[in-house]
Amino acid sequence: THTHTHTQHTHTHFMRKANVLVSVLLDVFLGLLFISWLYREQRLARLASALMPAADRVSKELQELLQWLMGAPAGLKMNRALDQVLGRFFLYHIHLWISYLRLLAPFLEVILWYGGLSAALGLTFALSLLSDMLALLTFHIYCFYVYGARLYCMKLYGLCSLWRLFRGRKWNVLRQRVDSCCYDLDQLFIGTLLFTILLFLLPTTALYYLVFTMLRLMVVALQGMLHLSVDLINSFPVFALGLRVFTPYRLAEGVKFRVLSDEPGTALHLLMEMNALGFGSVVQTYRTPTYSCYPPDSWGALLRKLFVGELVFPWKRKTTKTD
Repeated sequence: THTHTHTQHTHTHFMRKANVLVSVLLDVFLGLLFISWLYREQRLARLASALMPAADRVSKELQELLQWLMGAPAGLKMNRALDQVLGRFFLYHIHLWISYLRLLAPFLEVILWYGGLSAALGLTFALSLLSDMLALLTFHIYCFYVYGARLYCMKLYGLCSLWRLFRGRKWNVLRQRVDSCCYDLDQLFIGTLLFTILLFLLPTTALYYLVFTMLRLMVVALQGMLHLSVDLINSFPVFALGLRVFTPYRLAEGVKFRVLSDEPGTALHLLMEMNALGFGSVVQTYRTPTYSCYPPDSWGALLRKLFVGELVFPWKRKTTKTD
C-alpha cells in the first residue's frame, strides 16, 4: 500500500510538472503568434487610430444617456433639482475623461507597440495587460458606479435608521443590536421631515445607480472573460490530453478481461485490456490548480449587495489558508 501511494504521488507530481511546462511553452507560442499577427499589415497603427473615434462615440452615447436621465426617462417623474445636479456632475466627469484621453492620444501608438511586445512573455501576460488597460480606459464608468452606489447606500441607510425612529427603536453601536428608545416630539418631527425628503429623493438616485451599475457590470463581464481565458490557458492539461490521444494506455482507470477461449476440459484463456481514462476525467484529474476568478460570494449574495448598494468586486478573491 505504501509503495502504491508513493508511486501514485510520484506520477501526480510528474504530470503536474509536465502540464505546467507544456502550458508555459504553449502560452509563449500563442504569444508569438499574436505578435506576428499584430505587427503585420499596420494593424497596430489602425488600432491606435481607431481608439479615439471609439472613445468619442462612447462619450457621445454617455452624454445622450445622461441627457435622457435629466429629462423624463421612460415617462418617470423625477426630482428636478437633484436630477439636474447629478446629471451635470456626471457630465463634468465625462468631460474630464475625454480630456484625459486627449492627453494620451499622441502616445497611444507607442503604448500599444510596447504593450504588444509583452506577448513575447506569453499570451496570458498580454491578456492580463489588456484587462488592466480596459480598467484604465473605463475608469470613468467605475467612478460613476462608486458615486451612485455610495449615494444610494447612504439614502437606504438613512431611511432604515429613520424607520426605526417611528417604531421607537435605535441601533446600539456598542452592543451591535437594536434597542428600544423614547423620542420626544421635536425628534419625531425632524425624523418625519428627513424621512419624507429621503423617500422622495430615492427614485432619482436609484435610477442613476441602476444605469451605472449595469454599465459597470458590462465592463466587469469583459474583464471576467479575459480572466477566464488566462485561467484556461494556465490550467488546461495539454500534456495529459496529448498522452491520452497518442498513448492512451499510459492514463488508465482500470482493466477489463475478455474471454478468448472457454472450452470444456481446457484452461480458461483471458485477454486483459486497459480501460483508457475518459477525456473529461483527464481534464478534471490533471488540471493545474490556479486561482479562482469567479465571484467569491454566491449569486444570491451578489444580488443582495447590488440591491442594498454595497460595492461589489466580482474579481476579488478570498484568501484561504492552506496547510
